[in-house]
Amino acid sequence: MRLTVLGSGAACAGDGGNCSGYLVEDGGVRILLDCGHGVASTLVSQLSPETIDHIFISHMHADHFIDLLPLRFAVTKDLSGLSEPSGHLHLPPGGVSSLERVLDAVCFPLDFFSTVWSVSEYQPGDVKELGDCLSARFAVGVHYVPGWAIRIDGSASLTYTGDTAPSDDICDLAAGSDLLLAEATLDEPEDGPMRGHLTPRQASELAASAGVKSLMLTHFWYDADRDAAAETARRCLETEVLVATDGAVVEL
Repeated sequence: MRLTVLGSGAACAGDGGNCSGYLVEDGGVRILLDCGHGVASTLVSQLSPETIDHIFISHMHADHFIDLLPLRFAVTKDLSGLSEPSGHLHLPPGGVSSLERVLDAVCFPLDFFSTVWSVSEYQPGDVKELGDCLSARFAVGVHYVPGWAIRIDGSASLTYTGDTAPSDDICDLAAGSDLLLAEATLDEPEDGPMRGHLTPRQASELAASAGVKSLMLTHFWYDADRDAAAETARRCLETEVLVATDGAVVEL
């Protein structure tokens, strides 16, 4: 299993970086986890977009899905789409209606995505078979809008938190993963009634509780000190701690 970081930034990544986007390749299957600002142009510079088999969106915040629009045009410029879907677009519950509202706002036809990809919503408890030896499972997180973590199991196991505050459900989903790809957005933990993100320390605590083999911190603001985030996490975790940077490749 290979992970390529296409984007590791939060809603404003800074320094020419991209928002959330991660390419997972295993057994000849290509999976895109989230598709935030800048991800589409980076992806098409590396491979043909029609070779993406599955796209999973963790939640319906723009920095995690908005580049579906240019990515769709990269598959075909024809508004009428393709005769056969080139892959599968998996949205969280309610994602179809959310995308339709976006399409209406930008004056695109409501079938803009469904004429290129097979579009569906995943549900709690679903297991998506992605190939002979690949599957995806999901757990709800703690965020300002409904958000989901996604676990990919194949020749290795990778769990992506999406955006979340501390979550027992995500801890259970991530148990024993080879890599936990965890957001580490905050410098200080949230203490109000609305919670939705992790600090590097909280991400490392999640990794320790889940018993994962390695942790990669991601989803950083433009002014984040990524080295300091890594140092904090390493003080709390005995296993390997990596820091996501755009373009990084990890073999699992």
